[in-house]
Amino acid sequence: MKAGSASGIGPVKSALATAPDSARAGRASVAKSTAVMAAGTVTSRLTGMVRLALLGAAIGAGTGAANAFEAANTLPNFFYAILAEGVLNAVLVPQIVRAFSRGHGEEYVHRLLTLATVALGVLTAALTASAAVWVWLFTQGWTPSMLALATVFAYWCLPQVFFYGLYALWSQVLNARGKFGAVMWAPVANNLVSIIGFTMFLVVFGRYDPTNTALGTWGGGKVALLAGTATLGIVVQALLLLGPMAKAGLRPQFRLGFRGFELGRAARMTGWTALSLVFSQGAMWVAIRLASAAQGAAHGQVVASNAIFAWALAIYIIPHSVITVSLTTALFTRMSEHATRGRFEPLRQELSYGIRTTSAFGFFFSAVMVVLAQPLARVLQPGISQAEVHALAGPIIAMSLGLVPLSTTLLVKRVYFALEDGRTLLALQVPMSFLFVAFSVLCFWSLPSTWWVIGIGLGQSLSFLAGAVLRLTDLSSRIGKLGAKRLLWMHARAAAAAVLVGELGYLLLLQFPGAGAASFGIGLAALASVGALMAAAYWFLLRLMDVGELEDFARSVFRGARGPRVP
Repeated sequence: MKAGSASGIGPVKSALATAPDSARAGRASVAKSTAVMAAGTVTSRLTGMVRLALLGAAIGAGTGAANAFEAANTLPNFFYAILAEGVLNAVLVPQIVRAFSRGHGEEYVHRLLTLATVALGVLTAALTASAAVWVWLFTQGWTPSMLALATVFAYWCLPQVFFYGLYALWSQVLNARGKFGAVMWAPVANNLVSIIGFTMFLVVFGRYDPTNTALGTWGGGKVALLAGTATLGIVVQALLLLGPMAKAGLRPQFRLGFRGFELGRAARMTGWTALSLVFSQGAMWVAIRLASAAQGAAHGQVVASNAIFAWALAIYIIPHSVITVSLTTALFTRMSEHATRGRFEPLRQELSYGIRTTSAFGFFFSAVMVVLAQPLARVLQPGISQAEVHALAGPIIAMSLGLVPLSTTLLVKRVYFALEDGRTLLALQVPMSFLFVAFSVLCFWSLPSTWWVIGIGLGQSLSFLAGAVLRLTDLSSRIGKLGAKRLLWMHARAAAAAVLVGELGYLLLLQFPGAGAASFGIGLAALASVGALMAAAYWFLLRLMDVGELEDFARSVFRGARGPRVP
């Protein structure tokens, strides 16, 4: 049956399936889509920070309970990263775009979703049944009581994998149809559920007492309310996409049989991507284990362990999520279409535009996080102790140094996905993972426990830098030169502006007591005033240095009349 016939489903045509003839109009469309997604992401991250602050008030940051809960709640996020950031992104969007272009998009999507949903159910059941094994694998040097508490948390948290997977599946289908808004706003509902649940926890059980962190106080009710709330939020996040799916004409249907739909091609890409993820997520597994070991090595001292490691990741990733992920998601469907049709010139232009725009943002946010890490930690975690604030600030600084190469790595990775070249991604991922693990282990062996998580953050930043260089070098040989001189000159000017702005921010921060972290009020004042002055100075310096990416992007978003300057 042809698309748009009596099936009751609308015409099979992606909203972004046909790129505009004008590159300028195309950039304006991408910028506007990015703005819609960024608005949802900003709201999601803001509510996420409220959620994290309530969690900190409930269980602390450097306590045994905090580390036990984080170890359990990291497991579904770990597997979600494999599913969403790897296999599904690698397979779904390019395959769906191709299917729609050949006229059997809905049928393909229904069969692919059926296969993936069944696989998700089996995987989730197996993971939950083996919760104790996974907790043991992701921790190091923990006492039996901590392992036991983390295992109980894991039984509640691991079912999130199924709903994380559904969210990833449905969101990629919506993205392939050019429907971006709902995907970015659904996590807000997840955070609201957690905010309500964690508030209830504080009302019923009270705030954590830094002088009493005994694990024996954790009964079944406390565990169920805390971990159950976390899981319920993911359930709501996934189910909220059912409405937009139906509106887009794709109500999930159970369809078996996959002959004639080229799923073998998708399976091959999935295989290469899975192997690549063995290395990338394997490196993260090593990092999590090393971070968890700091809890036992601290001898009662507050240090960054696995909970603070996870919280630092959640904080430093905010600008990346708001800008890079939103822009990359908007560009990915267009890049997939260009790659499918062998149009390498517009593909190079899309990639260059994405790298330049995200880097212009990234250098500024790196400077802000390096300078304002302590007031940022204080404001986002008002309920934790001063020692925990200092422990949290160090990893934030180390990780923020890798924001620019992280953005470039993600963009280039999406191009390989669009080209359906998982084999090269695997070859380039191996040295990245090796560098991350080697540097982290070196810090673990040679530095005191207070520096272990900071060393892991630095290792992560170095691995992103190496990955960006390797992937850009290889990709230029695949699709043609990317304008290296222009990219390097733009990065040099933006980096110089960021350094100057960072020095200005540091001098201003010295005027605040306790480096802006003495209290919530002082931290908020430091963030607002110093951050605003740094932003104004950065914008001025970019204009002075003729770096127009931010101004062009803003013009596309807010005016729409003129797009970014395109070569």
